[in-house]
Amino acid sequence: MKQLIENVKQTITKKKILWAYPVANRLQKYHYSLAIHWAVECIQIYASEMKSDKLLQLNKYIQQALEEQNVLTSSQCFEMSREIWYLPEREEIQTAIARLWGSIAAFKEGEEHGGVMETTMAVELLLPDISDLRLLERYLEAAVRIYEEYESQN
Repeated sequence: MKQLIENVKQTITKKKILWAYPVANRLQKYHYSLAIHWAVECIQIYASEMKSDKLLQLNKYIQQALEEQNVLTSSQCFEMSREIWYLPEREEIQTAIARLWGSIAAFKEGEEHGGVMETTMAVELLLPDISDLRLLERYLEAAVRIYEEYESQN
């Protein structure tokens, strides 16, 4: 995982897109819920950094993603994504949460690549300036922490 993180840092410095893909992909290989958990943490980090009021309105959708993703069908998850997407005054956090639900729906359908791509897009929305190395570092630290917690439990 640490080598993967170093590769991501190199990707960022070269201004390549889809820097989050290898992280999301690696996490989902252990279990897709790890990629989901990473996206949620990135959303929360971004919201705390940007002092977004929108998160307060959307927090229930994040809690549902964490608590109910295992009981909802892929169709219900997709509908949740659409509901969030079409809420008024969409901004990055709202779009990221909609993509989060899209990734859950894709993973539930067995579409691993689609789930990883939706997770990637959700996280990359939350780093609008790829030269913001402090924010990037927080996201990558969250990925490592999630991975290490998973490893310690298995």
